[in-house]
Order: sequence, then C-alpha cells, then structure tokens
Amino acid sequence: MNRTPLYSEHINLRGKIVDFAGWELPVLYSSIIEEHTACRTAAALFDVSHMGEISVKGRDAAKFLRGMIPTSLDRLEPGRCMYSCLCGEHGGVLDDLFVYMITAEDFMLVVNAATIDKDLRWLTSHRSGDVDIENLSDTISKIDIQGPYSKQILMQVFPGSGVDELERFSFRIGEYASRPIIISHTGYTGEPGYELYLHNECAVRLWREFLSKGKDFGLLPAGLGARDTLRLEACYSLYGHELSDAVTPAEAGISWVVNSKDEFIGRDVLLEQKKSGARKKTVALEVTGKGIPRENCAVMKNGNVVGATTSGGYSPTFKKGIALARIDADEAEIGDEVEIVIRDKSVKAKVVKRPFYTYQGL
Repeated sequence: MNRTPLYSEHINLRGKIVDFAGWELPVLYSSIIEEHTACRTAAALFDVSHMGEISVKGRDAAKFLRGMIPTSLDRLEPGRCMYSCLCGEHGGVLDDLFVYMITAEDFMLVVNAATIDKDLRWLTSHRSGDVDIENLSDTISKIDIQGPYSKQILMQVFPGSGVDELERFSFRIGEYASRPIIISHTGYTGEPGYELYLHNECAVRLWREFLSKGKDFGLLPAGLGARDTLRLEACYSLYGHELSDAVTPAEAGISWVVNSKDEFIGRDVLLEQKKSGARKKTVALEVTGKGIPRENCAVMKNGNVVGATTSGGYSPTFKKGIALARIDADEAEIGDEVEIVIRDKSVKAKVVKRPFYTYQGL
C-alpha cells in the first residue's frame, strides 16, 4: 500500500484511513458534512499527492500532444492550463487530465493515480520526434486549498507573491522552502481555490503552515468523502465512474473538450458524436422521493430501464439525494420524471440541469 508524505499528518489529525486506488488516504477527519460545509463556506485543505504528474518535454512536445488529446493546444500559453483527456482509437476515454504549459516545449500532465502506468505506456507507445516523457509522480506532492477564503489564506502563506492576481486556469512557478512550487488557480470542488505542486520534502511544512494560518478563517482538513460530495454537486467527472475507456466524451457529457482541428487519436468517432450525438448521455438526477442513490443503481422511465447511475450520494448543500447517470440519449430531458432503484425500491427523481452547484468564482 502506498502512502503520501503527509500520511503521519493524517494520523495525527485522527483521519480515518481507507484504501483508495492502492493508497492509504483519509476519507474524513471529523465528518464528511462538516468538511464539505467548510469548503463551501470557508476553506478546506486536501492532500491529493496520490495524483500523477508526467513531464512531456522537447522540441516536438507540442506537436506530440496535439496528436494525443482532442482539445486544442492553441488555448494554452506559458502559465496556462486546461482540462482534457486521452482517448483510444474508438473514442473511449483512457484518462482525463490537466495539461500545464510551462514553456512552449515543456508540459506537465496531471493524471489520475490509478492510471499513471497505463497513461505512461500509452504516451510512450505513440511518442515520435524530439519528445522526452518522464514520470515525476514519486517526487511531487499535491496540496489543494479550496473555498471562499482560499485566496486570503494563500496570501498569508505567500505574501507579496502576486498569486492573488492569478486568473482561473492560470499558474505561477514560485519558491517555497528553497524549492520550486507551482501554484495553480484550479480545483475540483466548484469553489474558487488553488492546487499546489511541490517537492515531497516540503509537503509537511506547507500543510502545517496552511492549517495554522487558515485556522482563523475556518479552514479544515478534508478527506476523500467531502472531495467526492463536492465534485458531485459540481458535476465533475470521476474516472472509473463517469469516465472509462468504454465511454466517450460525448457519452460522459464532456464533449466540449473535443475542439481541436489537429489530427488526434479517435478524431473521426469523437467529431461524429459531437455532431450527431451519441447513443448514451450523462444527466443529473435530483431525488424527489426518499432515498440516497449510489453508483450502479438502475434508472427507470415508464417501467423500463433506461440507464444507470454512475455516481450518487447525499448532497450536504441541498439536503437531498443527487446522482449522475448515463442513460439512453432519447429517453429523458430536463424536467422529466424518472425512478432510481435503490436497494430494490423505486425512488422518484427528476432530470435537472447540470451542474447542481455552479462555480462560485469569477
């Protein structure tokens, strides 16, 4: 089992440790609802050092990435990042990721923990030209601070750095404890916030400093449980749930990432689905009856199974059950009534506009 450099910090904070993709990580410290609410109303601190970081460098790095992702690289410039994915020849999502442009010839890909090795094999097998691919995951820790007061707390730790001027999806490379650090105005919660990438040896110091200087702002450490409820309310995809190599971007509800004019893997399938639609689509469901949906609950309409939930749970913000579901594309529209089968009992639900919770930043 793997442990992040912050494992002992989680134990000292009495975090409840669980196995997540082969990593021992805290699912909660106090309660999921308390940590979720802290992120929505004040600030929350997350250890996501299990995520993978892959360096793609070289004279042909940009050309190489243009052929690997369906999202236009023209959207980037040094100091900017964007969400995208790796797709197979048949359009399925091999992984979703963030692309950071350090320079015109230096990129960092941030990938999911469980897919690091798969992504490396895929990238390496398609490498051509002057491109160097390196797995940096074992040397980099990632700490996220999210919530309405995240900027104020960040400036307590990095005064005068100018990071408070960062636009969304922008980042700066600075210094912390005499080592480089990337501070990115991004997140996975629906709140304004920042993701920080730094050397493992500096992680404990930064974690403690955030908790100390964020205390007066209501900052709490938060585990995987709150991270999941926050991203579900914001309708952000989770690989292995909304996304997989058997699900295309159109089916997952992220067809907007397919906007490149370059020749990329899976291009014909992805462009055709974006133009004509896919057989499946992902919708947001709000439970109107009594029950809390989880993943893999059947979704029914007029007595027929039309799909299944991909994620589900209790929404601390809206005080009700919510879910994402992949259903037959022509079976339900916003406002339609459906049923979710929860523990062999049909519970009423309604198709609603995504997301449940809109991004609160600028």
